[in-house]
Amino acid sequence: MQINVYQKRSLVMLLPLGLLAVSSYALDKRIPLGISFDMQHILLQFFSLVMPGLFAIAVSSLMPTSNRFYQLLAVGFNYSFLTCISKLFYQYTFTQPTAIVIASLTATLFLLPSNDLDSDNDNITFFSFLSKAIGILLTPLISLICFVVIIKNVEHSILITFTTVFIESTLSCIFVPIYEFMLTFGFSSVLNSVVSVQTNSETVNAILNSITLTNLVSLPVIILTKALFSDSYSRIFLVFLALITCLSAKIGSCISIELAILMFFFPGTLIALCLSSVVVFFFCYNMQLQTFTSFYMLYEPDLVLKNLTLLHINTYHHYAIALSVVCPILIQIAFSKIGLLNLLKDKFKSSDKIAGYKPSQLTNPDLQLIAILKALGGISNICNTSLIGNELYVKVFKYKRISTFRLNLFGKNKITYLRAFSEVKFSFGLNSQIIYQRLQNILSDSKNYNQSYISLTRPFDINEYLNNLQENLNREQQHRLDPN
Repeated sequence: MQINVYQKRSLVMLLPLGLLAVSSYALDKRIPLGISFDMQHILLQFFSLVMPGLFAIAVSSLMPTSNRFYQLLAVGFNYSFLTCISKLFYQYTFTQPTAIVIASLTATLFLLPSNDLDSDNDNITFFSFLSKAIGILLTPLISLICFVVIIKNVEHSILITFTTVFIESTLSCIFVPIYEFMLTFGFSSVLNSVVSVQTNSETVNAILNSITLTNLVSLPVIILTKALFSDSYSRIFLVFLALITCLSAKIGSCISIELAILMFFFPGTLIALCLSSVVVFFFCYNMQLQTFTSFYMLYEPDLVLKNLTLLHINTYHHYAIALSVVCPILIQIAFSKIGLLNLLKDKFKSSDKIAGYKPSQLTNPDLQLIAILKALGGISNICNTSLIGNELYVKVFKYKRISTFRLNLFGKNKITYLRAFSEVKFSFGLNSQIIYQRLQNILSDSKNYNQSYISLTRPFDINEYLNNLQENLNREQQHRLDPN
């Protein structure tokens, strides 16, 4: 019951995303609101910074903690502090605040509940309090600095790698998945500033179209497809996430946080999305489609489509949109089937071993007996057993309940199927006699428990008990008065 409540509470972290999307549309600079342009810009910046902070607080409220108040206070303080640091020193590095959200959430690591229940009730010493306070204050800042260092190195590698020669080749298809991963952490401006992608060419147009269609169309579609293969509570979360994604696909901060949710909670879905984007890239490249936008208007911080986009859409654009719907569905279904097969495979692997050994490796007769009972469908499915030499014959009630997969793990030379007699013959050498005796004892004991009639003791009569007690007391009293 607690797991279900926890999963229902996960919907809380979608509320700041929805409010951020609504506020971004309502405060769009292109829409006059009757207030000054500067005030409208300030309100838009305020909501774009506050709502991700509320998202970080909502995520932290889902984590276990030893003190909820200090946990929320630590996350809120660190997000505010890191936001100020990024605005002062890294103004052009963080296009979206997702990295700041992730860094601020590292403060929750120092407020996790202890495994020792008694230690939570003890008074916290000064040194433990000081170490936790230092960790809460320094770890988010160190995490943010690590993000900056990594991104600077990635930016240097990108500037060296993504030359004009590379962009003009079909290898530029990897640009789209890289852009999606960079957008996940809010560093898409690094790729937007690459000089080689600012030219008009077939590959650059395919990159732009693939990124646009992936975020506008493929992302909500693949989330809905993932919801079909999830349990009931995850399905509710994914459906609401898909609806918010449809509403906020043009808003950079929203799409960045949504991709981060997929990366941390549904990484296979994010990989399927990237593979789908590559397929859409090659289609747009072969069809030589005109672009919906340019790199100057691509998630810096939001997506802005060209004013005449609708006038330039042709039949092949409709095909590309249809492909961006069908392709992620097919890839996600294939990933779900592979995941199901791996789950079943792991389940069989974990259930086939007895005491850490495979049935073919067992030499102990007791462990071999456990493996036999497991493969034959339990003791309730065993009718009778017999022994001829060193060969054990086991007759079952229902042959369909036998797991031939588990029986074959003993080895082909040890198992013989006698389907006409509903029997299985085991050849375990000298162990067959021991297993036969153990199995006989189990069957005899089980017959005692399977009797249809159980004899009951005579009901207890308290009146008779009291009368007998009184008679005994009278005899003792009479014996005392008349010993003779």
